[in-house]
Amino acid sequence: MGRGLLGICIAAAALMVTGAHASSYPDRPIRLVVPFPAGSATDGFARFLAEQVAPRLGQNLVVTNKAGAQGAIGATEVARATPDGYTLLVGTNSTQAANLYLSQSLSYDPRKDFAPITQLAISPLVLVVAESSPSSDFKSFVEQARSRPGELNYGTGNTGSQIATHMLNEQAGIKAVGVNFPGSPQALTELLGGRLQYLITDVSVARPHIEAGKLRPLGVTTSVRVPSIGNVPTLAEAGLPGYNYSSSWIGLYAPAGTPQPVLEKLNKAFVDALNDEATQRFVSDRGLVPMPRTIADFEAYTKQEQADWKTMVEAAGLKK
Repeated sequence: MGRGLLGICIAAAALMVTGAHASSYPDRPIRLVVPFPAGSATDGFARFLAEQVAPRLGQNLVVTNKAGAQGAIGATEVARATPDGYTLLVGTNSTQAANLYLSQSLSYDPRKDFAPITQLAISPLVLVVAESSPSSDFKSFVEQARSRPGELNYGTGNTGSQIATHMLNEQAGIKAVGVNFPGSPQALTELLGGRLQYLITDVSVARPHIEAGKLRPLGVTTSVRVPSIGNVPTLAEAGLPGYNYSSSWIGLYAPAGTPQPVLEKLNKAFVDALNDEATQRFVSDRGLVPMPRTIADFEAYTKQEQADWKTMVEAAGLKK
């Protein structure tokens, strides 16, 4: 048999195997790796979606938390997994964009190691202080912070929180000490315990504590208000004209090399779930914004976000 004919036969056989795999997929549970702690916005949304998508695929989706290094530990595990559709990453702007410019030794490449499936949601952030704080609103918060340069502590639980807080401090003329945490829940615990003075975190994480009267919201980072936490002004409205941070998001990825028919089946199942009325209610109640996309659209979105985060990190003067 000639080399040309042999090559054609091998390619045809590979296509047959891929087609057979896709037609039977999934035939066992799928693992969703969340690279942040339990209780984070990403974790809560992933667990809800796992329940919504399972009947659509006919298999259970098992959520596994692999937190640490701004999501790099979990992302690395998925990047190295077999590309068969049974190990997926619930990635974010941290794992898929910001880490490129903020990590000194990233053990995966967000640009080469993943196959996009769909965006899941945008996650607005909110500036909060403990209810015991002397700051009754954003204006009094800025006055207090400026009067105590270098004395206040703030937390960051992900790169979105890090960039958004840096933008706040720069534009408001605040000098404070930042403390990095594995995820937003840990930073929130420290704020509630009085060991931090302020925090910018996901609305979905802060909301239960705001409703319980334990946290006071001073402003949201987006250009529009977030209905799920009431009449909280945007930071631009509260006293920082032009402030707008809207680049915290959640998306779904498979390891690079996952067969296209598998990606398409996953895309359809998750997009259908995102468009479901129950999901719409869930995300609305928690301050998330559902963002289902086609594979091609999400691939383009991820590439644009990677470029935008480079600009944001450089403008903020942050170093790896």
